[in-house]
Amino acid sequence: MRTLIVVEALFVASFLAVAAFALVEAEPPLAPIDVGALTVGPTEERWQGIFVQDTHVGYAVTREAATADGGRIFSGQSAFRIAALGASQQIVTAGTAVTGADGKLRTFDFLLSAPTKLTGRGEVQEGKIHVEIAQDGEVRVIDVPIREAPVLSITLAAQLRGRTLAPGSSFTVPYFDPLTMTNADATLTVESTEMLANGEAGYWVRTRFGGVEARRLVDSAGDTLREEAAMGLRTERMTREAAMTIDGGDPPDLVALSAAQLEGNLANARDTKVVTLRIVGIDPTRIPSEPPLQTRVDDTVTVSVPLLEELPTLPLAEPGTHPDLAATLSIPSGHPEIVTRARAIVGDATDRLTAARRLHDFVFDYLQKVPTMGVPDGLTVLRSGRGDCNEHTALFVSLARAVGIPARIAAGLVYSDRLGDAFYYHAWPEVELGGPTGWVPIDPTFGQFPADATHLKVTTGDLDQQVQIMALMGRIRLELVEAR
Repeated sequence: MRTLIVVEALFVASFLAVAAFALVEAEPPLAPIDVGALTVGPTEERWQGIFVQDTHVGYAVTREAATADGGRIFSGQSAFRIAALGASQQIVTAGTAVTGADGKLRTFDFLLSAPTKLTGRGEVQEGKIHVEIAQDGEVRVIDVPIREAPVLSITLAAQLRGRTLAPGSSFTVPYFDPLTMTNADATLTVESTEMLANGEAGYWVRTRFGGVEARRLVDSAGDTLREEAAMGLRTERMTREAAMTIDGGDPPDLVALSAAQLEGNLANARDTKVVTLRIVGIDPTRIPSEPPLQTRVDDTVTVSVPLLEELPTLPLAEPGTHPDLAATLSIPSGHPEIVTRARAIVGDATDRLTAARRLHDFVFDYLQKVPTMGVPDGLTVLRSGRGDCNEHTALFVSLARAVGIPARIAAGLVYSDRLGDAFYYHAWPEVELGGPTGWVPIDPTFGQFPADATHLKVTTGDLDQQVQIMALMGRIRLELVEAR
């Protein structure tokens, strides 16, 4: 379930920094996978219910069959409801993968509707995965370098078949996530055994990939019976009828479930200039130390707000002179619509500080602030005019890079008393304004330039990096040491 598509707005998608990227009318496009034409013999079908804590929110079904050339074809789909900030939305996913007689991946396709629609097709070629993604009327082509044909989520369970499963055994496979375009090794470790209802032994297998962990209970054949991830997300093997019998009402709110509880009273949070917190429940080194604005000493981290009047006046940068001016799948800074709008907003500004302030104010005023599930990219956000912190950040960074302001995405936790006295998942931009401060955090979602000192950064980068936050959710707690 890829942690319910990594909880769908953390929870999906950007692109690998070393991938080649282009915006094109794909000629010729990859051919769609015809499941009916490829399938020979019987099809194995497995249904699962999807749960958030104890609430049944949806279902997933996977199918597997042989192909005429001795390979296998895997297909699956899911439908579930998730809630964020009180808004509930329906998410639909689907995917297909074809492997050869040697078990190696050949082609795949996928769909995400949440509610904006994203579709993609991929093919393993020499030394790379060639992917074509269509969203909002645009086609993007991505070539991701690989060492060998990877495993996808839909084919991962098949890797357990034929292996000797015993507590302590472990193996690694190359893994590719087409939604986040993340290409890395996944490690599967057998942690323990459990007696199943039929009297056979089951095995709990933990999967680690890209900072995200999940564990699954499999039978002796390697088939998944149950999968568990962070914040009470899980799937369970069920009959078709049981899997599709969904609980009424809204599911638990994922934003609330992601909360990091705070011990201490943090008053006037939006006006804070310095906040010192003690990290509890996780390895504190998971929180980066980036002086002078975020400094960690042992298990204590201090976040400070820079003084804008102390920043130098840097000119706008020339294209290609800084890595954080480049376009990515979620940051299409070179698209003509993005470039035209960014130049109009910046106007006659020639320095980064003035231009960044104008872009910040535009994004804050322009976007309707509503929870949005799906794959944020700056162009789609510009056209829709709505979104949450992910959309505000993607649009700002796209516009900033388009006019020569080095900008990047920061993600972590931010304090909110509106949702309850705790820190919650959040994303915001950083801009390079120079001087001893270097990168300055701003927050067009909150209308803050610079951002207040309750912005505790965990990682930097697109959503392929932000999935690391999943390892902290439900575990990290914070103790207030000082705020002023």
